[in-house]
Amino acid sequence: MNKINFITSNKGKIKSLENSLKLNNIDVQICAQNLDIMEPQFDTVQEVSKYKALKAFEILKEPVLAEDGGFSVFELKGFPGVYTKYVLKTLGADGILKLMQGVSNRAAKFVSVATFVNEDGTLFQFEREGGEFEISKEKVDIQSPYAWSELWKIIYLKEYNKNLCELSEQEVSEYYGCTGANGSIQKFVNWYINEYKR
Repeated sequence: MNKINFITSNKGKIKSLENSLKLNNIDVQICAQNLDIMEPQFDTVQEVSKYKALKAFEILKEPVLAEDGGFSVFELKGFPGVYTKYVLKTLGADGILKLMQGVSNRAAKFVSVATFVNEDGTLFQFEREGGEFEISKEKVDIQSPYAWSELWKIIYLKEYNKNLCELSEQEVSEYYGCTGANGSIQKFVNWYINEYKR
């Protein structure tokens, strides 16, 4: 059986990769690896993802997948971007809502990049496209079993008239089926099936 060393301890990310592979009937063993690689301070998600993947390959000497992302608020000129993890740890979702007080344009999007390093050390990157949404006026304090971040509590989806954390399992699949097809993990899985494992 093929194996993917996924450099993460984030259960939501692991679930996303598992679901994408399952939807395509691909039987791959996912080995989640928490290598405690230092989070570098780069300006772009692409650079962060590349750094972590190459460091992990250096340690494991096997093919690895790393996925990093950022939350980009249009009115805040793309902030917090690569600093999303730190901002959530310090300010939290409530702090982001405070930053958005009095702001009428509440549009935001996720930026994510999946980086795969193959057995030869060759690097491939897959960047998320689209998937815009709005930041809700208030936090919905529901802990979704599918959430990979507290951001789910403040992401408002017009098409469902509710926050992401309120979606049922079927709605989450439907939502990612429509908008997540261009996500970085989904793009990696498509490439993995069509190019890498032919």
